[in-house]
Parts: sequence; structure tokens; C-alpha cells
Amino acid sequence: MLQDQLDKLLQSILRAHEDGMDCESCNAEFECLAEQVAAGGDIHALLPAVEAHLTCCSDCREEFEALVLIIRAENGGLTSQLTD
Repeated sequence: MLQDQLDKLLQSILRAHEDGMDCESCNAEFECLAEQVAAGGDIHALLPAVEAHLTCCSDCREEFEALVLIIRAENGGLTSQLTD
């Protein structure tokens, strides 16, 4: 039972990386993609390979989510309030 679950998890991880998306490639897409997601864009529709990588890489996912939150704060005028 546990072995079956581990096998499924491993296969899922391997499938997510079949497109060759690694952390460096993923990070190269962050700025433009984060702007679009912060504006309401659908990450799956925009770059499904990045979405797949973020699903299995917590470091990249945390960095991307933080970037989106910063952009939303800037767009909402929240960062200017902090510096005033």
C-alpha cells in the first residue's frame, strides 16, 4: 500500500518535469508571469509548464507567490503607504 503511494508520487513528480522546466527556467518566467497573474491572469492558461513546476517545487512556488503579492500591493498603492 505505502509502496504504491510512493510509486504514484514519484511518477507524478517525474511527469511534472518531463517538459524540461527546472528552477532556473521557471525563475526566468517569473517577472512577466507574476505581473499577468497579479492582474487576474490564469497561470495554467498562460504557462502550464511553469504551473506544473510550481506544483512540485515549494521553493519556486513560495518565491512566485511572494512576487505576486508584492505586485498586487504595489498596484493597490499599499507600498507607497509604507514608505510615506
